[in-house]
Amino acid sequence: MNNTGLLSKVTDFMESAAKSFLTVAFGIMTLVTSVEVIRRYIFGLSFPWAEELVRFLLVWVTFIGGSVAFKRGELVYLDLFVDKLSPTFKKVAKGIVTAVTLVFLLITLWLSIDYVRSPSITMQISPGMNVPMAYPYAAIPVGLSLMIVFCISNLLSASKPGKEG
Repeated sequence: MNNTGLLSKVTDFMESAAKSFLTVAFGIMTLVTSVEVIRRYIFGLSFPWAEELVRFLLVWVTFIGGSVAFKRGELVYLDLFVDKLSPTFKKVAKGIVTAVTLVFLLITLWLSIDYVRSPSITMQISPGMNVPMAYPYAAIPVGLSLMIVFCISNLLSASKPGKEG
């Protein structure tokens, strides 16, 4: 098996794991929100951690779901422009867009790791769940890391000879 085949299997596994996480997270969000609505409007009670948990899961779902959409090519980018090009130029344009995207993702990853490790984040504790705020903020570098792996995979698979853009 060549390197791109192995990378493809790894990224497919990562996508599958991410989709499983998304399924569980959406399930928890739905369950907690439903229980909270019932508790609040019928019994006048509320869990102090429920809204915070749903908010934190929403952040994770956004970044992990965004990475899955990125891998599947379902994020909007210069499609209108690129689709008008000939197949040769389309492949070149997609390669350039993917390379620029990779640079952007790497810079953003570096900045997000720096931010998550900053004292303003690491020293802060969430009021409802009493967890370090680094946990919800960690969704940013985790999601960006997945996008970077998927981006590299896209670049390598697009650069294979005979691969149509």
